[in-house]
Amino acid sequence: MVVDNEWPADFPRLKAFGFKGKDGELTGKPRYEDLVTYCEHKGFTISKSAVGRFGIRMRMLSRMKNAALIVRECMADLSADKASATQKAVAEMITAQTIEFIASNESLSAKEIHNVARAMKDCTQVSINADKYIRTQIEEKIKKACESTKAKLAKAGVDSKKIQEIIDEHLGVVKKS
Repeated sequence: MVVDNEWPADFPRLKAFGFKGKDGELTGKPRYEDLVTYCEHKGFTISKSAVGRFGIRMRMLSRMKNAALIVRECMADLSADKASATQKAVAEMITAQTIEFIASNESLSAKEIHNVARAMKDCTQVSINADKYIRTQIEEKIKKACESTKAKLAKAGVDSKKIQEIIDEHLGVVKKS
């Protein structure tokens, strides 16, 4: 009822907030009061604030499931070139979801806080490693382009100083001092 906004078939219609009394149909979305009524109908006593806390957690889980679906879609066409960028995006998404979870949850136990902190650390590490991998791949591409350019220009008879100038200017290679 909280996440899907649907009325259960066995809901006591006369007690529903959205009951209009004409044809027995429930209108609108179930409210927290309706969840309390439904729990009482099933023989459980529960407060509206408890339903609210439960609703917050259920919505968070629903958002995490949606994020997981997005991640699966991103991973479907994953190639070696896109791997690290995708890993970084996934780590950032998980970090954002974790921060949102912490912000919406007022009563985390010490163990839960520890687990969340560990997940944040792992996501940060994945993001850092992805950045390092991307930089390494770019460096390798530049080195290959430099070597190829040097070979082609040397074969064409261009002076080695001129080759170095061309490489520095056009490939953006900076000399280390």
